[in-house]
Amino acid sequence: MPDRDGAQALRGDAALRPAMSKATRWALMVALVAATGGAYASVLSFERARALNPWLAATSRSFSMQLAPRELAAQLDAYAPTVLATYPSAALLLAGEARAGRLRVTLAEVWTGGETLGPAARAEIEAAFGCPLANSYGASEFLALASECARGALHLNADWVLLEPVDAQGRPVPPGTCGEKVWLTNLANHVQPLIRYELGDRVTLQAEPCACGSPLPVISVQGRSDDVLELRGARDERVRLLPLALTTILEEHGRVFDFQLVQTGTAALRLDLGAVHDAVATARARAALRAWLAAQGLAAVRVSTRRVETWHSGRSGKRRRVVAAEAR
Repeated sequence: MPDRDGAQALRGDAALRPAMSKATRWALMVALVAATGGAYASVLSFERARALNPWLAATSRSFSMQLAPRELAAQLDAYAPTVLATYPSAALLLAGEARAGRLRVTLAEVWTGGETLGPAARAEIEAAFGCPLANSYGASEFLALASECARGALHLNADWVLLEPVDAQGRPVPPGTCGEKVWLTNLANHVQPLIRYELGDRVTLQAEPCACGSPLPVISVQGRSDDVLELRGARDERVRLLPLALTTILEEHGRVFDFQLVQTGTAALRLDLGAVHDAVATARARAALRAWLAAQGLAAVRVSTRRVETWHSGRSGKRRRVVAAEAR
């Protein structure tokens, strides 16, 4: 495991484990719920660590977030993890399965990252699983950007990466001011170093040090905030769909990347595509989405398509790729 990943693991420990017994720490069984089967940074890094470390291979396993919620819950119950690592939207969905009695794991910790985590979502996840949650911030260009301390502050791994919040014209913003975008410099990647690579997130570098005593700077982030969709199934039951599962299907099977999926009714979706997509690409993406929806018990959901030039954006300014707003 690269030094930066080891440092991240140790810093992540500090958020949740000060009072945990040594026996409990070494008994951890980690379940990663993520997009699998493709070239995704999180799962590739996870599987690489398992391949290099026999102990990790025996105490960790990845699960596909493209599974139907009940099937995913059944697989997690069979594995019986003590740690759940996933995206906030997936953790919320699984919290709902736990409250419904379909997921019966006993967790010591929940780890989240990759999406915006709000205080209400954190409270819901912690209450459903009866354990603390630690959030992290990362990107495919550098997975271990920041992790939470025991006080819940995100500390930037400034000894490994440089983040520069800037305004719309690329001018630095002072500490305490939220940038319109952020530049990332990663020289720890010796294969493909990055210098002032633009991320779409809006980052604030806090002016004051954290009361936890860490010398690492504190940041706050407005990042990706796609919606979890709730559709009506064939038997009028509610079926919840994870945004990253939907985007994975469209990218991996539909082979489209410039899109936005909008829920327009309780059993209706609209796939907006950029102008570069022709009729063949549009038909392929629609067929891939409909086939996956049918496997989730949603064969009756209508999927329409259109070409657009404008998109829904979240607070970060990033295009939201899965949107439920029009349905509400």
